[in-house]
Amino acid sequence: MELEKLILGIDIGTSSVKISMLDIHTLKSVFAKSFPTKANITPSHQKGDEQDVIKIFRTLQKCLKTAGNLMKKVKAIGVCGQMHGIVFWNKQFIQQFWDNGFEFEDQEFVSNLYTWQDKRTDLTFLDKLPKPNSHLKTYSGYGCITALWLKENQPDILNKYQYCGTIQDLTVSLLCNQQKPIMSTHNAASWGYFDLINCSWNVNILRKINFPLDLLPSVVQPGSNFGTLYDTIYDLPKGTVIGVALGDLQCSVIATLTAKTDAIINISTSAQMAFVATNMKQQHDGVEYFPYFENDYLAVAASLNGGNVLNVFVKSVLNWVSVLGLNITEDELWNRLYNLPPENHLIPLIVNPLMYGERHNPKTYGSIINVTNDNFTLTELFSGFSKGLVNNLINMMPRELLLSSGIQRIIGSGTVITKNQIIREEIENSFKLPLHISNPEESAIGAALTMLKNNPSLFNS
Repeated sequence: MELEKLILGIDIGTSSVKISMLDIHTLKSVFAKSFPTKANITPSHQKGDEQDVIKIFRTLQKCLKTAGNLMKKVKAIGVCGQMHGIVFWNKQFIQQFWDNGFEFEDQEFVSNLYTWQDKRTDLTFLDKLPKPNSHLKTYSGYGCITALWLKENQPDILNKYQYCGTIQDLTVSLLCNQQKPIMSTHNAASWGYFDLINCSWNVNILRKINFPLDLLPSVVQPGSNFGTLYDTIYDLPKGTVIGVALGDLQCSVIATLTAKTDAIINISTSAQMAFVATNMKQQHDGVEYFPYFENDYLAVAASLNGGNVLNVFVKSVLNWVSVLGLNITEDELWNRLYNLPPENHLIPLIVNPLMYGERHNPKTYGSIINVTNDNFTLTELFSGFSKGLVNNLINMMPRELLLSSGIQRIIGSGTVITKNQIIREEIENSFKLPLHISNPEESAIGAALTMLKNNPSLFNS
């Protein structure tokens, strides 16, 4: 039977853009594509982390071009992406897009994306800020915190632009040709200084520290519609309904969760472990409660250390090899690491891979212990880094917390889990719960599913 109605899901991730197209009858993905953005650039601060927004949108363009005639069948578009980060823009940027498509003439109307990995706001800066009126704390890399630092240290940035949002908020604004963004609670809560209970920014607190309140987007519940596609582009029909942008973690969970007795582990650039909670009773230092859907929460252990740590390890090995005058490609090295035979040592090498620290424990970094004369091998190092990422998650969200919350199974997602057998085995061994591996395009699928759930009339005609 010919496919009649599809939903397009878009995920603007930290390292790649993914799209997935869902058949509304089977809820199966009939087309998926992913391309790396390669958008990281030299930041304006030595501890910063910035991305080229134009490169991100050109990667989105590349994804959309691959779908061909399937785009004509799309009835709705759901968008999600990396949380916490912030980008600024002017109305001319939106206008320029519709005048020239993805061939942006000038980059002056949009800032770089300051990502969740940005650490220019050190502890000294954070300590002088007022506490938010929220159950969620604020950390380096959060949108409001980055904006406050820019206001104090690079005021021209804030003076230059009219609007701001996450990269997925800008994506939705762009497609709908609406300059002023509207945020979901997913993204607003990820910025800090947002009261989830009352669905409002901490206006009084922010006013006292001279935060530019006119920049703050208005906020709606996840699942709300933002607008419609301004004009036909890559065969996507003009007038296609587009939802407000969502968080990638929440979309990953809704796409993979089969029961509330499941917990999710996602390891891609960073790492997260989460389960759905109806309240915030179960407290633990490494766990925070993010907004989910329909007034539920996600109990989340959000680690800054994931695939980014393994990438650092691989690039270090490549550098050592190069210094010795030898040569191996990065892809070949990854392939060999994944296929190294295991080694058994009386005293195992233990790696604590916290290269990027942790939000709840920012002064603690990585270490390697139990080094002996026979276990300091490439195999043991790679195995130690892989196992260490899982051990860090279980320290943040202990097995006992999962069991007391009724969790019976773990669903694994993200490229690091799907490719790394050591990590999969360590998850099962550490948590002593069965592990099921999910679809790699889960966040894009979750964004699409949300549109189907909240717009049934679009698909009933």
